[in-house]
Amino acid sequence: SSRPLPLMDRRPPPCCECCCRPEQKSDLKRDPNWTPPPFLPPTTLGLPAAEYLVVSRDALVSLLDKCKKCVEGANHLSFHMEGLAVQCSTRCNKCGFTDTWSGSPVLKTANEGNKEKLAKINVDVVTGAIITAVGGTKLRQIFLMSGISPISTSTFHRLKKHYVRPAVDELFWRTQGALIDSIRERIAKGEKVHLCGDGSFDSRGYSAAYCRYFLLNAETGEVLHYIIMHKTDTGSSSTMEVAALEQGLRELALMIGGVDGIASLVTDRHLAVTKMMHDKFPGIKHLYDPWHFFRNITLALVKICKAKYMTPARIWVKPIINRCYDAVLSAQGNGELASEKFRAILCCIAGQHKFDHNSTFKILKECPHDPPKNPRIYLPKGGGPYKRLEDQVFTEKNCEDIKSVSANLDTSPCESINALAWRYAPKDLYFIRSGHELRTRLTVLHWNHLKATAMDGSRPVV
Repeated sequence: SSRPLPLMDRRPPPCCECCCRPEQKSDLKRDPNWTPPPFLPPTTLGLPAAEYLVVSRDALVSLLDKCKKCVEGANHLSFHMEGLAVQCSTRCNKCGFTDTWSGSPVLKTANEGNKEKLAKINVDVVTGAIITAVGGTKLRQIFLMSGISPISTSTFHRLKKHYVRPAVDELFWRTQGALIDSIRERIAKGEKVHLCGDGSFDSRGYSAAYCRYFLLNAETGEVLHYIIMHKTDTGSSSTMEVAALEQGLRELALMIGGVDGIASLVTDRHLAVTKMMHDKFPGIKHLYDPWHFFRNITLALVKICKAKYMTPARIWVKPIINRCYDAVLSAQGNGELASEKFRAILCCIAGQHKFDHNSTFKILKECPHDPPKNPRIYLPKGGGPYKRLEDQVFTEKNCEDIKSVSANLDTSPCESINALAWRYAPKDLYFIRSGHELRTRLTVLHWNHLKATAMDGSRPVV
């Protein structure tokens, strides 16, 4: 036929047969300079950094139903689930090749037998749920609503009991032991520790079952000790905080070598706490938190100034608050001077700036500021606004308690760690004592790690 052959079927021309024909093995053996072409290593692009990936069921089946040894065969698949860990045994229906695919590595345990299969993904997910305060119930709901095979409740609590809690306890006692040892070394050199403390309850209102009390180093903010008190230990919810503080101080004193190593304690202004400290720990200087003290004064000012007849006193609200802070800060621990500066505010409001003839002023003899240029802002000493301020703000109790307000230390770290503790143990959920212990220790580890990284400068700042 005159029809030309297709290009692929044509023979190479005679002039090109030597170079266009494929190389034969015999030719390669005769060439001493021949080397095999380099094989580029396989590359993996776009692989996520996460250790675990969520894969749909159909995608996994399509990946495993083909035989890896022969092309024509199809696999018989047998799946086994243990929590989130999936394992599949395959057997080819043509060549009989068998294989096992596992979605998670298996961790070694102390058991000598091979019956226990501890999948790493289950331990990691349970640990993450506990650390983030999600909990087993909520985690199971999330998985069920998302179409993900959940971890059973029994598996969750088994892993928490046998693996997560022992790991948390071991790390907690190791880090707290090192912290207490450093405090003991300071005390051995003649120094003393300053504490701040505050308690919080496991539920809102007046029906709490547990009280958690933290004792912190007031200078560094690190947690030194905590106490969890149940209402059955004291007989009522209202007395738990005082009892927890007393027990916490006694236990901490045993750890650091005695009560003599504690110089001061800063708490909020609680009458029962004040009495307990006076009766049972007279050697520890008990101070009040400045924020709580001045907040109460501010609330009292706002409340009484709502009345119409208190309009002339409203201009004094901000100066009173500023002068209260100045009275404590400028006194620098001198309680009598702070009290006299506090009482001087009321005299200043009435236009009296010198106290030479007032026998109750033994240190302060006059106001440190210049008299206001507008005398009309003064309040008459016998008037209603002046009397109201005297009865509600400049009370005898406030004048006495301001002597014990701390000038340099406060309980703000306690308020912050209580907020962090609520993340691990929300008040909307009920936990038994072991649950509170676990979540409180996680809180302490988290908080002290933040303080340590802040002090050594290694904490990343966003």
